[in-house]
Amino acid sequence: MLKADRDQVMGKLQDDDRKQFRQFITDYRSKRKAVSGGQIPAREMLDAVGADLTVVLRQAMGAVVARDEMGPHVGDSPPDFNLKRMGSDERVRLSSFKGRRPVALIFGSYT
Repeated sequence: MLKADRDQVMGKLQDDDRKQFRQFITDYRSKRKAVSGGQIPAREMLDAVGADLTVVLRQAMGAVVARDEMGPHVGDSPPDFNLKRMGSDERVRLSSFKGRRPVALIFGSYT
C-alpha cells in the first residue's frame, strides 16, 4: 500500500474510530514489547479484534498491517548493492562481506 493510499484511508476516520485506532496501536506496541523477542505480527492482533471494528477502522488498521508486512524481516537476506567508498573511486559490494564479519549500514547526511 502506498503512503498516499494509507493517508486517504486514515483521513476517513471519525473521532471515535481515531480513538479506537490509537488504542489498537498502543496495545500492539505494548504487547509486542512484552512478547519474547518483540515479534508479534500486527495481522495476528487485527484478526483477533477485527470482527468488532467498523469498516473504515478495519481499513485503517489493515493499512498499518500492510505497512508492517512490507520490507525486510528478521532472517531475510538484504538485497545486494555496491557503494562508493568515501574519498575514493573504489566501490564496495555488500555481498563481499558475507560470512566474514558483521556489517553496520548507517545512512545520513553529513553536509
